[in-house]
Amino acid sequence: MIKKFLLSIAALSLCSCSYMPDFFPQSEKTVLEDVDYADYAKNVTIADQGKDFVIYEYRNIRVDDLAVLAALYCKDHDSTRAYLDNITLYHNNARRAKFMCR
Repeated sequence: MIKKFLLSIAALSLCSCSYMPDFFPQSEKTVLEDVDYADYAKNVTIADQGKDFVIYEYRNIRVDDLAVLAALYCKDHDSTRAYLDNITLYHNNARRAKFMCR
């Protein structure tokens, strides 16, 4: 009788453990909001591109944010790294950043 009681308590405690995540919700980190994608689409354009370089024209975006895009571009064109070559001021306070793929 005692063995059945202890076995049923063990089974109930095992079943109750499966419901524990509901009591402690997990926090999810958002990488980028939809607003951030809209900002990139509005503020960044590709001015020129080639097999071993890409030039971005941008406003209100930091250059290190563009470095991620340049690294993905270079990876798609069989290069291992993207290097910032130069930054120039262009019309209407837009800037152009040239990245070389090597």
